[in-house]
Parts: sequence; C-alpha cells; structure tokens
Amino acid sequence: MQNDDFGRDDAAPMSAAVPPSVSSEELAQFEQFKRLKRVEKARARIAKTECDMLSPAAGRAELKSLCREAGRVALGGIVVLPAYVSPCVAYLGDDPSCSLIAAVSHPHGGDTLAGKMAAVKRAVKDGADEVEVCAPYFAVREGNMAYFRRECKKLKKAAKPRALRVVLDCALLSESDVVRACNVAAESGANAVRLVNVPALSFVASAKSALRDRCLLKVDAAGAAAMDEAEALGASLVNCPEAVGVCSELLAEANR
Repeated sequence: MQNDDFGRDDAAPMSAAVPPSVSSEELAQFEQFKRLKRVEKARARIAKTECDMLSPAAGRAELKSLCREAGRVALGGIVVLPAYVSPCVAYLGDDPSCSLIAAVSHPHGGDTLAGKMAAVKRAVKDGADEVEVCAPYFAVREGNMAYFRRECKKLKKAAKPRALRVVLDCALLSESDVVRACNVAAESGANAVRLVNVPALSFVASAKSALRDRCLLKVDAAGAAAMDEAEALGASLVNCPEAVGVCSELLAEANR
C-alpha cells in the first residue's frame, strides 16, 4: 500500500511527539523568572546612575531625603560638597547601598593645588568613597598640560585609598581641550573623567575615544533620553538631576 505521506516535505516524523501542555504553575514560574531578569538588568543600569546635590543652599533635610531615596533605589552614587560628607555618611547608614562622592573645587577648579589636596584628604577622612575634583581650567585652556598632569598625580596620591575623578566643564573648554585633558587625566592615573555642561554629543564621543578605556567616563545628562544617548556613546556612568525618579520608574517597569 502506498504511503500517502511519501515524498511530502511537510510530513511530520513518526518520532515527533506532541509537546505536553504547560501547567499554570510552570507558566507562573517562567513569568517570575522573566521579571527577575528584568529587575536584574534595571538594577545594573541604576548602579551606573548618579545624582548630585551641590547647591550651597541645600539644607540637612534635603540631604537626608536624597540619601534616603538614593538608598531606596540603590543608586550608584550621590555627589555632595565636602562640608556635607560627614552628615551624609550618617544619613546613608552603616551599610550604604550607594557610593558617597565629594565634589572638590566645585565649580571653578581655581583653588591652589595645596588647597585641593587638603580638601581631598579631608573628604576621604570624613568618609567619602570617591572624590571628584574640578580641573584647573585656566591651565587646560592655556595648554599648560604639565601643570595639569602634576595636579592629577598629586591629587591621585592625596585620594588614596579612594578613587579620583577629574571633572571637565565643557562650557569652559573646547572639544580639543577636552581631548587633551582626557589623555592627561588617564595617563596620570585618574579613575574617571566627568563631563559637565556638555554642549554636543561629539564631546562625549571624543572623550571616550581619547580615554580608550583607561578610565571610566561619566557624563551629565538632563533626563532619561539624554541618559540613553550618553550610554550609547560609551559613558560608563551617568549623572542626572532626575536620577531617583528615572530609576524608580525603571524598577517599576521591570516589576510589571
């Protein structure tokens, strides 16, 4: 007798079995697995997101609120003025879920090297996990990279055992200035370079190219869309004034 299926390409092999039905319990477990993966991905991104409170008018209530909210979402870090390091250490508690970063010589970078070193050492002593120091913009603009290199090396030593970040204000520097400064900072052992007041995405791309993964690149972003753009161009860390709100939404979306 001729097999009706003979020669048919779509004939199912005799060994093929109908897949068993999936139970509601297994479906629930799978959905839970997917949710946990989404949350894991969201938390990994949140760990690279930071927020600062650098207004001299900020009061203790505002600082305490930022520390509480940053801890709630496990933000990557918060940046505060040196005078606020000690109270923030207390607000974050004994087992903080985010880093505390001190901003030194903010926002002008024009303090003497001795003054910057003293401020860095004090911030570390007070409990800062890292320090961000504004570059000497006058030296970078004038092309005095020898001075800038010396400052970076001295500050790196002063920050030990904590990490040193160098802040570059793009509103005060040309794109070529930023590239030169990135090279010097990386060569001098800085752990990260932060770009603030970025006028165009080309600054981010140029900085990333100059650093060549020798240190991290942190970029300021105004909101969620700008954060996406900075990360797409290679920013390892992103600073956003709306960080707590953005990260809260990320977690809420992941848990849906």
